[in-house]
Amino acid sequence: MSNNVSPLEEAALSGDTDRLYALIEEDPDMLNAVDAKPFVNTPLHIAASVDLRTNPDEELKYLYFATEIMMLKPSFALKLNPQGFSPIHLAVKNGHSKQARRLVDMKKELVRVKGREGNTPLHFASQLGECDLLAYFLSACPDSILDVNTRDETALHIAVRNQQFDALGVLIGWLKGNTRKGAASLERSILNRRDVAGNTILHLSVINHDIQALNLLINNPYMICLNAKNLEKKTVLDEAAGNADMVSKLSKSGARPGSSLEDDPNWGPAYRLISNSRHENWYATLTSIRRIRWNISDNQRDAYLVAAALFLTAIYQSALSPPGGLYQADGSNLNATSSLNSAAGKSVLSTDKFAFLTVINMLALAFAIMSFLFIIPTGMIGALLIAPTFYFGISYVYSVELITPPRETTRHLSAGQVTLLFVIIVSGLLITAGMTNLRVRAVAGLSPFTAINKYILRPILQMFRRSNNASNI
Repeated sequence: MSNNVSPLEEAALSGDTDRLYALIEEDPDMLNAVDAKPFVNTPLHIAASVDLRTNPDEELKYLYFATEIMMLKPSFALKLNPQGFSPIHLAVKNGHSKQARRLVDMKKELVRVKGREGNTPLHFASQLGECDLLAYFLSACPDSILDVNTRDETALHIAVRNQQFDALGVLIGWLKGNTRKGAASLERSILNRRDVAGNTILHLSVINHDIQALNLLINNPYMICLNAKNLEKKTVLDEAAGNADMVSKLSKSGARPGSSLEDDPNWGPAYRLISNSRHENWYATLTSIRRIRWNISDNQRDAYLVAAALFLTAIYQSALSPPGGLYQADGSNLNATSSLNSAAGKSVLSTDKFAFLTVINMLALAFAIMSFLFIIPTGMIGALLIAPTFYFGISYVYSVELITPPRETTRHLSAGQVTLLFVIIVSGLLITAGMTNLRVRAVAGLSPFTAINKYILRPILQMFRRSNNASNI
């Protein structure tokens, strides 16, 4: 060995664990002296720097040595050497795949250590096409897929830029198979992430003339944005100009040139914010809904959902079993066209009483449904719950129509018609007034409660009075 190599470095270069402990016996503070330096080649770095690609048979020896060092000084694994690399970076670079896995097993966060130019071990594995390590790193630390380097490049950018098609397949396959919370939005955001030049991985596949990567990416039309522009205002179709094969594939997939998207009103975050400021009412409504959703804890959401479900069940049951019950058919003469048989299944209440009961129930139903829509979780499951809620309301209205007192008995409008009119008028008022955070306080300078009383409750009471007057004629 050279005179410039210390005994500790000699032990690390040879992977000699016995020599390491002999040196510690001579100087117990030796490892602490190394740890005190901010940028240093620790014994862990040196062991990972040995190129095993020319001598793979010695891998286990260096693995055991690295494991001993890691147990004695875990902080060494996080240090960068003067060249800007951590031990796990060097292990990936020099063929120490078992050592890299062992280090990650002992500390999973090592996958996210940023070294030179902000590259993580995941970036390194992607650059070198180490597919087995990529899969292992992602399994051990899924959040590492979010890491970007100083060029804002993800591991996918690195794979495409270095034309590592298999590595790109591993990364995309992991994204598609991910089932964690928010997996769909994560897949979309990673696949369409832009680097500092505004290029997505689809841009890079075209720039590098990588037809394999292009074919793989355009097979995900629901996740890949085909018309994203880079900082030069070019789409992938613009970048593909001159390559007839790529142009043909992109055009068939729906890609468009940048010139046709210049006036696209949905392009750019600044435009969307300006647009929001010009549509105060609907934007305030959406913002209010989002704020309410975010301010509800999971425990509160569970309790509110249970309460809303109980209210909806009780309200629906009141429609099926109104006070006083329903007219029953004459079992001895079912074929007779008697007034009793024609009223079978109808409420025994008079229409005005039945209408009043229906309106009260409909108010409770409208508030319960609105509360339910506020507190259901966002995402695909929440969207699926909206449809049965809508059909539940329709079923309620139809059930009310079926048990409405017969016209020949009451001689005026059925409660079902009154209910439908109520749904159209009152629900619209409730949604307009309530969902916009009670902005009716601006109407004539009234408080919210006074305005609701004047513009919602009084018209309803007047409607009932007119109905009662009509029934007395």
